[in-house]
Amino acid sequence: MNKALTLGFAAALFAFAPAAEARVDVTLDTATLNDLLGKMAPERVSVSLGGGRSLELRLGDLRINGFEPAAGDRGHLLSSLQLSIPELGVNVPVAPRLSLQFKEANGRKVAYLRFEEVKLPLPMTGTVDIAPLLPPLPITTDTSWKVAAHRGPMRVEPRLVDATMGQKNLKLTFDLVVTPE
Repeated sequence: MNKALTLGFAAALFAFAPAAEARVDVTLDTATLNDLLGKMAPERVSVSLGGGRSLELRLGDLRINGFEPAAGDRGHLLSSLQLSIPELGVNVPVAPRLSLQFKEANGRKVAYLRFEEVKLPLPMTGTVDIAPLLPPLPITTDTSWKVAAHRGPMRVEPRLVDATMGQKNLKLTFDLVVTPE
């Protein structure tokens, strides 16, 4: 085969080959996670007790203190927060463990942190784990942006592929999907 024909064949294959998706890693260290979770975590959680009664759990100063990548299926974050339950006169520091979880939502992978262990010392009953009462904390977003391209406006959308926990950070891996607007 001559050189011009080989180059032409390669160019034709490239033109009709499916576009490779761009992959992007976002690394969240302790400071970044603390900033994000401080703004995203609920300040109050209402817990129904039945019979029209409820308790309000107040969560303050949620902080990530460390990473434990070998814990659980995907690792745990070690954290601290100030927990108060005004109806019970409780206001104590606790050290929750948060696990990294995935779920499918609208055909897409979503990552979130779930409270695994929140030990609350109570005078009458002893220590109670209130983790099941606390909501999961999403750590990915549904977002996209428009880019003015030579071929016209394009929509760029990140789609979560994976999340891995290391000794000092949490890494989120996204594919960037580009479609015409």
